Amino acid sequence: MTIDIPEDVAQRLEQLAEKHDTDLGDLLRDMIERYAKERTANDKPWATLADLARNAEEAGLASPHSVNTAARSREILNAEYADYLKRRRSR
Repeated sequence: MTIDIPEDVAQRLEQLAEKHDTDLGDLLRDMIERYAKERTANDKPWATLADLARNAEEAGLASPHSVNTAARSREILNAEYADYLKRRRSR
């Protein structure tokens, strides 16, 4: 099988194979297996920022106006963190 890849990518792969004292085919096989494991870790697909925003909107967590959470962080901690700790300890 022949795969057409850019010359700089081919050179980088050859350098990596040489550096790790392995065959180019074995290097690619290891890279593909590692990539597949990372992509299927916990059987959860990776989400993009757009996916997270869409999920927040669907869950009713989105705000129609801009929210500066950092500016309100102290207020949020004072209002919610103690309740969170109580819930955690009661489990």
